[in-house]
Amino acid sequence: MNSCSGIKGYLLGFLLLAGSIAPVSAALVVNPAMSITHVVTVQPIVVSDDDGTNTAEFFGTPAQLTSIEGLIDSIWAQAGIAINFLSPNAWNSTFANWGIDGSPNNGGNARPTSDLNTIISDGMAAGVTHADPNVINMFFVSIPAGFSLLGDDSAAGLARLNGNGISQYVGANLPGFAEGQEAIASVVAHEIGHNLGLDHIVSVENLMQAAYSLNPGERLSNPQIATALASNFSIATAAVPLPGAVWLFGAALLSLMGLGRKRLNAAWI
Repeated sequence: MNSCSGIKGYLLGFLLLAGSIAPVSAALVVNPAMSITHVVTVQPIVVSDDDGTNTAEFFGTPAQLTSIEGLIDSIWAQAGIAINFLSPNAWNSTFANWGIDGSPNNGGNARPTSDLNTIISDGMAAGVTHADPNVINMFFVSIPAGFSLLGDDSAAGLARLNGNGISQYVGANLPGFAEGQEAIASVVAHEIGHNLGLDHIVSVENLMQAAYSLNPGERLSNPQIATALASNFSIATAAVPLPGAVWLFGAALLSLMGLGRKRLNAAWI
């Protein structure tokens, strides 16, 4: 089983550069939207500890959730794909939430990437995953597989490549401001891309960039779109034209004076 990981780190409100403070400015960078011809359905699973405490962050308030899901839709609309998030399932599992150590810092160690397999199998045994194998299961946890403890201004994830399952982290601060919502949307859309069969790529402004880049973005190439549409998770539907407002995202630019949008190299298991 292959998996890939992604992370974007954000400084809340300001970017610190060489001792100076610059105002934040950021936006999604996508191609024009296409008519929707396919739907990808995601089952969120929000994880807490065994006793129901330390619940992982999902997408914030109902209003923030609506905004974040709309941003994810705007990214995948360039492929003619709508992302349908189901109502989240709750699951109490300290291991899934933190790792084998079962503590907020996991003993100071990074979680093994292999924890993703265990989270998925344990979730299936607990009955919190979706019965339909063509529905993507996304586990929202406090430390994602493959990572150490992250800050409240970061978003990160580990996903199966061309398979079902994502271990997702959302920093608690991010849903509360526009650039943070964009960070969440970009990382979640990136991880969904791995499930749809998209590997990391080195390409300016591409959603699936593998490494730190000065030219971040969320664009998809025609070959990537073809791969995503051919995935078992992409279910064909009647073509639906998108509202004109969605096209505005196609002209969005990321200011070089803005927030650092960074993604780590791949982790393979």
